[in-house]
Amino acid sequence: MKKILLPQSKKTKFVLLGSGTTLCNFYKLIIENGFPKPIIVTHPKKFHKRDQVLLKNTKNFTDLFEFAKINNIKIIETNKLNDNTLIQKLLKLGCNTAFSISCRSIIGKEFLKSFENRVFNIHPSMLPTERGAAVISWRIMNNKKYVAGTIHQIDEGIDTGDIVLQLKKSMSKQKQTVENYTVETETVYKKLLLEFLKMFKNQGFCKLKKQNEKYATYFPRLYSEFNGAINWNWESKDIDLFIRAFGFPYPGAFSFINGEKISILDANLEKIKDNFHPFTYGKVIQVKKNGSIKVITKNGFLDIKKVSIKGKILGPAKIIKVADTFYTPHDILQNSKMKTMNIKDMKQPKKGVKIN
Repeated sequence: MKKILLPQSKKTKFVLLGSGTTLCNFYKLIIENGFPKPIIVTHPKKFHKRDQVLLKNTKNFTDLFEFAKINNIKIIETNKLNDNTLIQKLLKLGCNTAFSISCRSIIGKEFLKSFENRVFNIHPSMLPTERGAAVISWRIMNNKKYVAGTIHQIDEGIDTGDIVLQLKKSMSKQKQTVENYTVETETVYKKLLLEFLKMFKNQGFCKLKKQNEKYATYFPRLYSEFNGAINWNWESKDIDLFIRAFGFPYPGAFSFINGEKISILDANLEKIKDNFHPFTYGKVIQVKKNGSIKVITKNGFLDIKKVSIKGKILGPAKIIKVADTFYTPHDILQNSKMKTMNIKDMKQPKKGVKIN
């Protein structure tokens, strides 16, 4: 097992790379534990817009720029994290350790070398499993009922660096939603980050454990407006999990009725013993007085409570009738599985794409 030497805590000046609640919480933890005030580097403000719109009403969102304003913090914005000018600036500011939290840039060789490989990241899985992005949504789809976190050293791969600390716990017994997973992941993160800072204060080094590639898995970034297409031939439980994976605060999994794209934001599964013919899958068989609708799925019903059409959120009974049928064209289903997005595609909704 390898070790990496750490500066004394009073001489450890972090540069935090990324955004979000965890970064803001870690910033405060660093100061509370007697470390010098860290520097924050983030992607340009225009690339924060999607998160600001989607996440503003969630339980676990902190706007980095509002946090900086309240705490009188000057933020460095860049989409060229590996630029030598930026690296030299950070070194001149006294930074000697970097920590990535929801950073949307690949950290390159020169950056790692300049910080003598004291560059770390926190990731919401038990690496080497679930490398990549959109971990919580993928986990909900795969019906895995746990939350986790790994602090690891960054190398030139994606989530492939040596492990420093890990923690995993079962989800509490509540509905599987993105928000619930996110809130519980944050509790894991807080414990890991505090333990990480204790290493600097008490040990002066951290042990590094190599990842076992035998167990490595990778999942790409998801973008609801393209990847959230519902296949009505799936098992009922798989449709239910898929809707949860793209649900609030994201724009929702989607399908079509009468040529209109409809995003499903909230639904419950009702299991049944009898099966319906595949021809009936997606058909609306009941419109309820409470505004929800009942849809046939493979070995079950889907009780849809909230939908979005052209960015407007409403009860489905207002626009959907009995005998209407949800369908998703084959080409859209294929593209939803094949298409991957990057940060430049996600700065703002494109023409015709709505964010709820």
